[in-house]
Amino acid sequence: MKRHFLFSLLFVFTSILHLSYAQSDQAIQAALDSIQKAAEYPGVVFTYIDTEGDVHAFASGMADKENDVSMTINHKLHGGSTGKTVVSAVVMQLVGEGKLSLDDKVSKYLGSNDWYSRLANAEDITVRHLLQHSSGIIRYEFKEEFLNDLAADPSRIWKPEELLTYVLDDEPPFAVGEGFTYSDTNYILLGMIIEKITNNTFYEEAEERVLKPLGINSFTPTNTTFIPNMAQGYYTEGSEYALGFKAPFLVDGKAQNNMQFEWTGGGYVYENADYARLLKSIYEGDAFDMEALEEEFFDYADAEEIGGMYGLGIIKYEFPGLGTFIGHSGFFPGYNTAGFYHPDTGEVFTMQINSTNEAQLQRFFGSYLGLVRMIMSE
Repeated sequence: MKRHFLFSLLFVFTSILHLSYAQSDQAIQAALDSIQKAAEYPGVVFTYIDTEGDVHAFASGMADKENDVSMTINHKLHGGSTGKTVVSAVVMQLVGEGKLSLDDKVSKYLGSNDWYSRLANAEDITVRHLLQHSSGIIRYEFKEEFLNDLAADPSRIWKPEELLTYVLDDEPPFAVGEGFTYSDTNYILLGMIIEKITNNTFYEEAEERVLKPLGINSFTPTNTTFIPNMAQGYYTEGSEYALGFKAPFLVDGKAQNNMQFEWTGGGYVYENADYARLLKSIYEGDAFDMEALEEEFFDYADAEEIGGMYGLGIIKYEFPGLGTFIGHSGFFPGYNTAGFYHPDTGEVFTMQINSTNEAQLQRFFGSYLGLVRMIMSE
């Protein structure tokens, strides 16, 4: 009788819990629909991982307005710089295996190349400086010459060394380790180091070391022009946020602009929920030996340029009234992403839109924080 009563009580409690989650999901969906309409985002996807580790995924609006395709949680959107999260995890694994040290000089791995001495601060930069964007090496990706060359040949397969040519002989904005400037160039160099050490491609190493073991299935390298179930990306051709790309981003499902160049500066499209799962897995120690490397991994440098602090592939923000969040954001023409983990509760919040029109970019982070506040206040 007592056992039967306990089972009955457990059943009732579980039913109430599921009802509560269902009601919360309805509220989140309604809020997302309202945000999508008010901001006029073409489409938006949002994922919440709750304190129990349950994944709640949502979508609103359109994946393709012209073809009347509704956005779903299974559509893939470009993650932009959020791919740096994967690069960082691979590096930390190599550190844990003793194959790499964060304080190794970059010249140890790449110094034999004839171009290496022409990099800013070439003799002093370390792996840690690359991860933290404190190397003093500036961005190649916004150089006018590069953007002209990118637009001139959308099908070009860029080698990492070719990307570096746009920053060779540039004066550093600060001495190594004495400032912060966000730069994809740092992560291109990290990709080259990874391939040098492993004698394998970065994408293959990332798949075998990080994505596959963690059960992250939708991450797709952007080294091809066709990615099934990719949502259309929207921007104004010729605008500052188009980077010289032609509009629309996809024509008959194929990118008419080059995605391959980004590589270890980002380099992935994915289903939004998988980015949430990845963040939780990494920050809770499932990707590498966090117990041994935690102090190193969460080593932050001031990053006034982005309004927060930057660790080893991690942005840290203090959101007023909500506390500390860690994660990464990402931009690529037609797509914008925010994904952050709340260390105190284990909750994760990831959001993407398929637009980088200026008005929508300006509203994006406010929309994201509004959803986070709503959920955390329940």
